[in-house]
Amino acid sequence: MLNLNKDKTEFIVFSSKQHVKIIENLHIKVGSSYINSSMSVRNLGLMLYNTLGMEKQMNSICNSCYYPIRNIGFIRKNINDEASKTLVQALIISRLDYGNTLLYNIPLSLTNRLQ
Repeated sequence: MLNLNKDKTEFIVFSSKQHVKIIENLHIKVGSSYINSSMSVRNLGLMLYNTLGMEKQMNSICNSCYYPIRNIGFIRKNINDEASKTLVQALIISRLDYGNTLLYNIPLSLTNRLQ
């Protein structure tokens, strides 16, 4: 009794930068709906790009860190240097490490071929 939401459904094909043009217009048929491939998808908050590039993920992390770092700047006069450094490092490192578990088991040979 599940229905496919065509607007929210997407798939991705990972390839090298040289083959991106070939896979650009792929689609699959699910029931009576056609689903087009995407250049990037979001999975558990991690942006995955079809060449396994990290540009969109890094932009997303930078955007999400802007306001918390700004707020740390507002309370900066009330905390010492070590506490400020620890807050900023914890904020940024936790967001950088978040996607590592998804990318951990990707074979190195695959990532080298896709670059």
